Amino acid sequence: MRYYSTQRPIGPGTFPKREWNKVLEIHNFDQKTYCEEIGREAWGYIDYEKPLDRYDCSSYELTAVQTKILHLQYIGIDSWGRYVYEDENGDLWKLTDCCSPREVCEQRGDTPHSACNNAFDGEPDCPMGAEIKPEYI
Repeated sequence: MRYYSTQRPIGPGTFPKREWNKVLEIHNFDQKTYCEEIGREAWGYIDYEKPLDRYDCSSYELTAVQTKILHLQYIGIDSWGRYVYEDENGDLWKLTDCCSPREVCEQRGDTPHSACNNAFDGEPDCPMGAEIKPEYI
């Protein structure tokens, strides 16, 4: 999985090091360069053996190359007021900001979370991977 550093060149302390996720390559550009894969400028990229989670990406200001698209169909509001969606595989996802209109959450890019036990009223569980781009239909 490839992640671009949009705020600074990649160096010590600027990317997560996990013993279970090997860094395959680090490449810095000579200057900030436009990267088609993410649609914006970056200082360089880092390749990992496995995907990072959204929290690591956010903490280190890395932008994932989104290699997978999931189409999410809105199906309702659970008993806790969370927005529930179903993807093309039958998996349920939730947006958890109950105070904002659903369209605002979608446009803002809130992170969908899987539903525990894939149940409509199940608790929000794992966040969607950073390499996945949700498309709302």
